[in-house]
Amino acid sequence: SSGINAEYGEDTPQLQNLVLLPLMTSTGTGPDTTLEQLTEGRIPYLAQESLPNYLRTKLDLEIEKKEHHVSTEVNRITEQNLQQQICDLNNLSDALSDIIQTSRDSWEEYSAHSRSSENENKELIKLMSALETGKGLRSSNRKRG
Repeated sequence: SSGINAEYGEDTPQLQNLVLLPLMTSTGTGPDTTLEQLTEGRIPYLAQESLPNYLRTKLDLEIEKKEHHVSTEVNRITEQNLQQQICDLNNLSDALSDIIQTSRDSWEEYSAHSRSSENENKELIKLMSALETGKGLRSSNRKRG
């Protein structure tokens, strides 16, 4: 609305408080470039088939039925049922949290154990290599006398 006031001046009425109805609809099948520019590409044309959808303020019958069904379901839930559902959800959340924590702890134990056994395996491989090929053995330079 500030953009409209800046462009047309302060004397321009607020358009959001007015009811706007089209004076003319498009008869062609192509887009109306003027309308498309005015609506920033949101409405390409106003034809007799699409006009009711743009002017509709009431929901479709199917949507109204679904909305009514949901509202009756919500009104049917008692305070006791609601508290029970909250309690059940909290219990489920606690159980999931325990499962996740247990899995995390066991994974950390496993990874710590695998890291230590990995280091032991590396040392065993070095020792076997030294025994087989003499690789990694240091020679003694002491004179025997």
